[in-house]
Amino acid sequence: MAKIIINGKFLGQRLTGVQRYAKELVLELDRLCGDLEIELAVPENAENRLDLKNIKTVVCGKNASTLWELTAFSRYVKRKKGISLNLCNSAPLSGKKIVCIHDMKVFAHPEYFTKKFRVWYRFLFRNVTKKAKAVLTVSEFSKGEILKYFPKTKAEICVAENGWQHFARVEERRGALEKYGLLPQNFYFALSSLEPNKNLKWIVETARRNPDETFAVAGGFNGKIFAESKIDFPKNIKLLGYVSDEDSKTLMHACKAFLFVTFYEGFGIPPLEALSAGAPCVIVSDTEVMHEVLGENAVYVSPEKYGYDLHAIAVPVGNACLEKYSWEKSAEKVHKLLLRYGEPDKIPQTDRGD
Repeated sequence: MAKIIINGKFLGQRLTGVQRYAKELVLELDRLCGDLEIELAVPENAENRLDLKNIKTVVCGKNASTLWELTAFSRYVKRKKGISLNLCNSAPLSGKKIVCIHDMKVFAHPEYFTKKFRVWYRFLFRNVTKKAKAVLTVSEFSKGEILKYFPKTKAEICVAENGWQHFARVEERRGALEKYGLLPQNFYFALSSLEPNKNLKWIVETARRNPDETFAVAGGFNGKIFAESKIDFPKNIKLLGYVSDEDSKTLMHACKAFLFVTFYEGFGIPPLEALSAGAPCVIVSDTEVMHEVLGENAVYVSPEKYGYDLHAIAVPVGNACLEKYSWEKSAEKVHKLLLRYGEPDKIPQTDRGD
């Protein structure tokens, strides 16, 4: 069996949805990998380390950067004659590899990104779809998007969805509501970054039309990647900044409804987190991927219309969709893929699901 070497750049990065996916899958693979030789390669400055029992952690190179990925990590994989497993969109340009592409946002909405970022990721995704042995993605919608923009790819595309069970390990924080000046069941909560794709304008305009309601918005803004946005916030919006998982879970449990009216997602973990935390309602965009993930357990609205009476539409939705997703189920899919591609003399035929 060929050695599988996981790209550990994510352990030197801030934990967002993509890094969460990598972390949780690696933890689950650690429980499954008795029949595989797997290493996790990390740079020296990776402050976040995982407590692994079966997957060996090795240090190579210094900084968790694109350059580390293209040089130190790439050289290590070649020296070990291994296959790299890359779970956060990017990967070495050469060598045997399996790569997770979470979404095609850079192609579907290039206006959200700087020119430098667009050029690099378009080049990178062309390389991945041309040279990777297999491509992972997080939804059937994203699989369709990959095939839409790269119809000639010969890589097998495997859907291994996100999970929500990491949130079950999070404890609510006593005093979180008081910290942010909020009252139970008296506010609408949105947890996302302030990126153009996240459609903060919908919350702003909806808040203007619902002046007696309170809106709490948590998240940050990455000015190095995303185009600048100037927004005039009404007084009934509270910008909370970055919040911890403990505070987030508390706010999800206590809100009237969780808002996730984004323009484009590959999957969208926060609505599942909110439902698992006990949010009575999630209000999301009326898009293909949201229907795929949440089914009947959401209220759907147009991300471009703002005249909604939230008091009227924020009704209980249930949480049966949670049963569909788990990190364990997704890790089992990845494990089966690794077993097949780990055999150097048994490269499977392409199966794109066409």
